[in-house]
Amino acid sequence: MSAPLPPLRFGPFVLDAAAGRLLRDDAPVALQPKVFALLCTLAGHPGRLVAKATLLQQVWPAQVVSDAVVKTAINQLRIALGDDPSQPRYVETVPRRGYRFIAAIEGATAAPPAWVQPAGDRLVGRQAALDALHAAWQQAREGTAQLVFVIGEAGIGKTTLIDHFARHAGAALVARGQCVEQGGQDEPHMPILEALNGLCRSHPGAVPQIRRIAPTWLAQMPWHASEAERLALRQEIDGVGPGRVLREFREMLDRLAEPQPILLVLEDLQWSDLPSLQLIEHLASRRERARWMLVASLRPADAQGRPTAVADLHARLRLRGLARGLELAAFSAGEVVEYLAGRYARQPPSTHLAQRLHAQTGGLPLYLATWLDAADREHADTQDGPVGPPPDAFAEPPARLAHGLAHLIERQLELLEPEDQSLLEAASVLGVEFWSQPLASMLERSRLSVRAQIDRLARQGQWLVPLAVERLADDSFDARHAFRHALHRHVLYQRLGAARRAELHRRAAQGLEAMAPLGLPVAAAELAEHHERSHDATAAIRHSAEATRLAVARFAPQEAVRLARRALALLGRSDALPPPERDALELGLHAHQAVAFAQYLGFAAPEREVSLARALELCERRPAAAAHGWIHGGLGWIHMARADYRQALRMAERVETLGRRFDDPAVVVCAMNLRGTTLSFQGDYAAATNCMREGLAICARDEPRIAGAPFPIDPVVSMLANSALPLVMVGEIDTALQHLARARERALRLGAPMASMLAAWGASTAGAALGEAALVAEMLPTLQAAAGADDIGQAEGPALWFDGWIAGHGPRRPAQSATQRIRAALERHRQRGMFAGASQVHLYAAEVALRAGQLDEARAEIDAGLHSAEQFGEAGHLSDIHRLDARWHAAQHDDAESRRALERALHHGAAQQSAWAALAAWIELCERPDAGKAERAGLSRALAQVRGGESLARVQRAKSLLQR
Repeated sequence: MSAPLPPLRFGPFVLDAAAGRLLRDDAPVALQPKVFALLCTLAGHPGRLVAKATLLQQVWPAQVVSDAVVKTAINQLRIALGDDPSQPRYVETVPRRGYRFIAAIEGATAAPPAWVQPAGDRLVGRQAALDALHAAWQQAREGTAQLVFVIGEAGIGKTTLIDHFARHAGAALVARGQCVEQGGQDEPHMPILEALNGLCRSHPGAVPQIRRIAPTWLAQMPWHASEAERLALRQEIDGVGPGRVLREFREMLDRLAEPQPILLVLEDLQWSDLPSLQLIEHLASRRERARWMLVASLRPADAQGRPTAVADLHARLRLRGLARGLELAAFSAGEVVEYLAGRYARQPPSTHLAQRLHAQTGGLPLYLATWLDAADREHADTQDGPVGPPPDAFAEPPARLAHGLAHLIERQLELLEPEDQSLLEAASVLGVEFWSQPLASMLERSRLSVRAQIDRLARQGQWLVPLAVERLADDSFDARHAFRHALHRHVLYQRLGAARRAELHRRAAQGLEAMAPLGLPVAAAELAEHHERSHDATAAIRHSAEATRLAVARFAPQEAVRLARRALALLGRSDALPPPERDALELGLHAHQAVAFAQYLGFAAPEREVSLARALELCERRPAAAAHGWIHGGLGWIHMARADYRQALRMAERVETLGRRFDDPAVVVCAMNLRGTTLSFQGDYAAATNCMREGLAICARDEPRIAGAPFPIDPVVSMLANSALPLVMVGEIDTALQHLARARERALRLGAPMASMLAAWGASTAGAALGEAALVAEMLPTLQAAAGADDIGQAEGPALWFDGWIAGHGPRRPAQSATQRIRAALERHRQRGMFAGASQVHLYAAEVALRAGQLDEARAEIDAGLHSAEQFGEAGHLSDIHRLDARWHAAQHDDAESRRALERALHHGAAQQSAWAALAAWIELCERPDAGKAERAGLSRALAQVRGGESLARVQRAKSLLQR
């Protein structure tokens, strides 16, 4: 077993793995055991990429879990650390590969520079390639820059070779970039920028040099520059051409490598953007001395077998003697023997079995390792340590094998009859799972003959597996089958020629549409894809619009956005639709896309505003209709989220007018919710509760007509949650608690993450107003899950500031970080364009700061709260802010100003008809030494206006004062 990590200090944190705790400013940070283990694993490899597979193996050993579990745990870790994934300080995501701990650890030491080939870390079949890499590295260290291409097909072990070399090369400066396959326009220099960004994070001292030598490159990484530097950079590089960009990078690389050589690694260059390839060619073409080495991996051809642009570049540079290439081959039979001997040291398989395995796998390292992993799992009960699976494990692919090689599947396909190959090819067009009746329609054969053929193939057990039987509306039956392995379907689909593929997709769409009346479940998105791939853009757009609507309805916002964008792209390329239908489809797509953006990016997201602006433009071309109310309502919620309350109220009035004019109760409910929420932020609590009550009454009365309306969040949950705070403030405590319970129960029943998030947010807001830390703490996990696993961006701010509020209301004196956490959360919220409720969050921060004795911080937050209230017209929390102002003056021994502040608190409580806020102010007046009958009478009147909440501390405190 490895020794536990010594205590590590990074930023305000101390990670003590041996004691099993994480401290922040000496205060414990609560982490779930798996999240803590994840942090220990990442921190144990500072600056190094830790693959998802490694994390799964070390944190979740002997458990069958997916990559999604890692993502959820990473999100929870980031919430605990207060880390922004878009500008990380502690944990960096390496797309499609894993994560890297990038925080500077105090006292961390670099790895020893010398390369020593350890006996237990040998790569089978790669000695010659390793020798060539190390020889090139030695030349680079001596002043001759090197460019080495590592070439091989997918799964050949290019990354494994490069990782092994980088691990033992002893390079103090290593920069790594990864190309990713993209369907659209690539960002210029993406892998180069990723490598340079990593270098800046691991060696911050490089940033000033880059600023001086290569400003065009630093300008593309603005997070490494101050605001003033960004402005200066923009002015400095204005009008710069691509030639200077190339020259700056070359000069920067040379200068950075002068004190210590640099190893630059770029992986999967077959997906590289053209500017990156031009930069590589520019670097290779120079002749000056420099101490750097660039190692680039690539595949020799694309998925269609065509040479890639980087393969052409490699050939040109090798021909000119400016680069060297290392072409990796699959393992030979002898190397498979060596690999098995190392893997099963106690009892290596015989040479005969190794040769059989080599014949089955083709010696490809990835498939070989995957095959053996699956075989080991299948035969785990028969093993005693690393002795290897029994001989029959090598005869056929293990049943659990998730991946295979295309050429192996092709060889197996060649053994089938042509009729079976044709059926499987047609089935591959339908997807991994398919029904037999649409397949029969595609093949223009009888259902019985196709079903018999499918059953025969399923009985063979190699290609198909049965899934379900469905009774159809005409009293017939159909069976659903699936390919045993998804790769089988992929290889079969790739075998189809373009024309035959398009024809089969056309037949698939026709067959599925014909089956829909019989009750066969057919997804609109599936039909849209078939129509698109059969070049029927009009039908594809229509079905995509329906698929987008359904995706929004089932809270799949990312899927809805993807579908809408694809349909809008098709719409832009098609002129077959008549203008009225075209406008109607585009309007619907933008409207539903706006709802989807609200669901996961937030109500104030710029992307949402763009969609709604276009939808409004389309509305103006058409006669007025109730549906236009949703567009105005969406824009109204944007104004509300940005604290433009006057404009939000104007929009609410337009929405209500449209809803009542066209007798659409759902649109009226949208108006009531928008107006009530806006009035609540403005502090008009009585009017807000009336709006919410009217909206809830309409929902109860017209539920069938409201069901299915395009609300981003269930309207009943939304109004119940949004009405809780105004109800508390007007003194209807029991009603507010009942609304919260109903909101949470309904959100749980619906299973909608957005509804659960809002119910938790509303309960936390009401809980904070009531002083009920237990209620807020109960809601916090739901908010954290919404911000993390559910990827609801607008939940991040509340999750963070309520976490800070809870930390400030514990039994012990709160740490300074609690106030800082709330302040940082508000700033993150503002970065999303959401300003509504800022005065309320400043109130939280001021309250926590006063409890911690941080008078300067409390003063700043009180002043900020008053400023926000004045700036945005948020009068609702003025009473409580002035009450905290009174406490602050009392701590300064300014008794007269403290009383004046309490009188201001009473004034604003009365102006907002806030019985709950007034009660708090009267309590503090009655606790003053100069309190008399007038104060006691005022307290009695305020308490009489509060209905319910008998067990709450504020109510108990008031009663106690009156009984003295």
